[in-house]
Amino acid sequence: MQTSRCIGAAATVALMLLAGGCATYDARIPESLPPHVDLADTPFHPQQQHHCGPAALTTVLEASGATPEYDAVAERVYVPDLEGSLQVEMMAGARSFDRIPFRVPGELSAVLAEVEAGHPVLILQNLRVRSFPAWHYAVVVGYDREDETILMRSGTERMQETSVSKWMRQWDWAGRWAIVVLEPGELPAQPDRTAVFRALADFDQNANPASRLAAWAGAAEHWPDTALVHMGLGNAHYELGRHEAAVEDFREALNHEPEHWPARLNLAQVLLELHRYCEGARALQAATMPFDHPLVEAHGKLSIELADACSPVEDPLKM
Repeated sequence: MQTSRCIGAAATVALMLLAGGCATYDARIPESLPPHVDLADTPFHPQQQHHCGPAALTTVLEASGATPEYDAVAERVYVPDLEGSLQVEMMAGARSFDRIPFRVPGELSAVLAEVEAGHPVLILQNLRVRSFPAWHYAVVVGYDREDETILMRSGTERMQETSVSKWMRQWDWAGRWAIVVLEPGELPAQPDRTAVFRALADFDQNANPASRLAAWAGAAEHWPDTALVHMGLGNAHYELGRHEAAVEDFREALNHEPEHWPARLNLAQVLLELHRYCEGARALQAATMPFDHPLVEAHGKLSIELADACSPVEDPLKM
């Protein structure tokens, strides 16, 4: 995992001339996109020394509608001993401000599609060479096909124009890492199901249930036939105290994937808490769990509890 130390652009000029090799990149701005995009309203935070990480993250957080204090962002993502910020901390930092970081595929077209959709893209660059890297975070806010340039908020420059070929080289040498930071409920311009679900699962770990509900609701609009999104909705509804809604969510998950045992156990548990014991017992009995399933112990305990509660209480006068 790279640590960005955010060196100044002027310091890299001579070193860039030493970059050997004849690597080529597909540095053409797709004809399918508008010829020019400039997200001019994107905020700008001139970086302090080694603070390109906090500056770039604050930029995209504000662009998403969040209102973070710069110092609070820096406290979360800047590592003094490393004099920089790690990508994993940048993503965790976004989540701590109730925003979801989504990885963008490592293609120029994917980055520019996000920009065209109105999403500034936070990227990592290598401003030197592979063997002597200098990591730097910046925010892509536009492009111009005619001039063949990428527009960025970078360092102390509110509008940095970089040739597409140079930009691709610097991004490629940093592993083509890029993210968009979005409000719960929003999805990237070209959402990949696996990547989105991974991002939402990470967001679930510490987010409040209302934000989690919004996030999974956005995914459900895009993938309504996927059990996992209804599982996410059910868990969020449950934590919000909306047990009846959770029951419907878990049932919908099972409609799409009957062998989704976490959803089936959750459904039975909520029905138990709603005192619908026999209904919960029937929900568990509707499928047979494999004996070696990792949830078999939880299944057994819940089955016994529901069966006992469902059984009619004997009248002591008839004994």
